[in-house]
Amino acid sequence: MRYEIYQMDKEHTTYLVENEPDIYFNISRGNITPVDFLAHYQLVAEIEANDLNEVFNIGNNVGPEEKITRIARMHSISVGDVIRDDTNKLFVVKPIGFERFHASATEVA
Repeated sequence: MRYEIYQMDKEHTTYLVENEPDIYFNISRGNITPVDFLAHYQLVAEIEANDLNEVFNIGNNVGPEEKITRIARMHSISVGDVIRDDTNKLFVVKPIGFERFHASATEVA
């Protein structure tokens, strides 16, 4: 199964830390609103895996690298990142596990 990895754009992270620390704090804890997701996140990679746990492991420098297609600069998968599966469902990485996330009625177009 192919999964898409969404992470906050570095410039957006810097802006939020400096200008809207409450929003950044919530995002860094895995509490993301649809507006936050659509405004601050970008697609950074696709990972071939069997499930979300395998996506997390592969995306944390465990590899194998050939299962990762990099689209933009990517850091290791961490709390607050968003994973989209091949059925268009979104999941946010939480401090423990994953939580289904709804960005909009159609998830991400």
